[in-house]
Amino acid sequence: MELNPHSDPSSSKTDVEAIETANAEQVAGPEHAVPTGRRDKAAELLDSVTTRIVLTAADNRRLLRKIDLVILPILLTVYFLQALDKATLAYASVFGLITDTNLQGEEYSWLGSIVYVAQLVFQPLVAFLLVKLPIGKFTGVVVLGWGIVLCCMAIAHNFSGLLATRFFLGAMEASVGEHRSAQEMNFARC
Repeated sequence: MELNPHSDPSSSKTDVEAIETANAEQVAGPEHAVPTGRRDKAAELLDSVTTRIVLTAADNRRLLRKIDLVILPILLTVYFLQALDKATLAYASVFGLITDTNLQGEEYSWLGSIVYVAQLVFQPLVAFLLVKLPIGKFTGVVVLGWGIVLCCMAIAHNFSGLLATRFFLGAMEASVGEHRSAQEMNFARC
């Protein structure tokens, strides 16, 4: 139904009401939902349930305990390794990284900064992939890739090799930042 701007005001009000009613009917019916081929398993499970699901305080405590015992240690380990990596560049400079790789001028500073540039560049892509891909598999692949990139940093013996590995390291760490912000938003809602 289209609204005609040249019609009288009383008829446009009924037109608006008709559009709102049609929109409410579309939202209410499951037949107008997103096709199941593009939805995740949790959304399909919620659509298949015909009764209302009620969570009790005991269910919430059990769920939070499971999160604390399973997911939190994994996240803390990843954050610890990320913080350790940040400090590793400083330790490496003390133990001769600058002289061994013949870094000149501002090249050492670029090695520290390129990680954040890569994080900034890859944040939109990671946010998109977190929505489109299964989060468990995505996180596993990213953490594995992160470890591989860290191992490759040991083979780099010049500025360009170190810069490339640090850039890919930042690309992998972009997803760790996404998970952290998603986790913080989740706790903010509680």
